[in-house]
Amino acid sequence: MKRLLTAILLLHVSLFAETLVLEHFKTNVFAKADKKPVEVTVGLVFEGTDVKKNEHKVVDALNIVIGSYFAEDLVTSRGKELLKSTLITYAKKTHNLVIDSVYIQELTVKTNPTTQEIVDAIKKEGVFQQQQQQNSAPKQQYQSQPQLNLAPPLPKRSLIPEEKAVNF
Repeated sequence: MKRLLTAILLLHVSLFAETLVLEHFKTNVFAKADKKPVEVTVGLVFEGTDVKKNEHKVVDALNIVIGSYFAEDLVTSRGKELLKSTLITYAKKTHNLVIDSVYIQELTVKTNPTTQEIVDAIKKEGVFQQQQQQNSAPKQQYQSQPQLNLAPPLPKRSLIPEEKAVNF
């Protein structure tokens, strides 16, 4: 009898639950080490009561909660679990929104490299050496071709006004 009652109760609760999928949600958070903004892309699945109807409240709660985390905290399993529980608690407290569970489909942290890091990575790949080799060969070809004069033709009459002439 208890099993039947539990099954009916679970069925009743699951009938009112909705699923909301947020894919490719992008935001910026700060890194602990250098205090620079880091781009985070998140894909989440929310299950709860009226989450589709109140999607704007879910997105607001996600923006507020994820902004309070550092990038290094989001990549750990403990940080992800804390994010989910904080999101559920904040949505209930602030928006009276019941979220039963949150599932993380995607969580990507992309750092914004400095100019020096980009130059070092390009040097490491050897792109500069390849360009120098390619640039040395075409110079010989360009020198053998005749120079083209691309200047516009000069006007037929002088544009400088003469002293006793009427210029229009």
